[in-house]
Amino acid sequence: MEFLHSKNRLSMAKESKTKKKTPVKPKIADHPDFKMMVVEGTKYRTLTTRKNEMRVKWEAPKLKELKSFIPGTIIKVAVKEGDQVQPGDLLMIFEAMKMQNKVLCPFPGVIKTINVKEGERIPKGFIIAEYE
Repeated sequence: MEFLHSKNRLSMAKESKTKKKTPVKPKIADHPDFKMMVVEGTKYRTLTTRKNEMRVKWEAPKLKELKSFIPGTIIKVAVKEGDQVQPGDLLMIFEAMKMQNKVLCPFPGVIKTINVKEGERIPKGFIIAEYE
């Protein structure tokens, strides 16, 4: 850009030298409290709570273990170690919250160990039996 008058050039030169830089405003998402999360390949920055940060991390279930899904009492064990089982076979009867639940075999296999006895009270997540 060329100016015709020398006054304009001088005023432009002064203006560019005296122009102050505006401070860069930090983005909210750059705050250190924000955590990066990836959900189905998409990245998100979000705030989390202390409760969320202290929770037990999820781990993939082990297919060869049968765990109790709720605390309760073993009423009857229908199989013993070394038995061959097929899907739908009765493994045991488990009482929880005054209801008797039939625990059925989810897939074919051989019972490796049984960690419970009839009448035994077990907590949530207890390994009831293991498959080979």
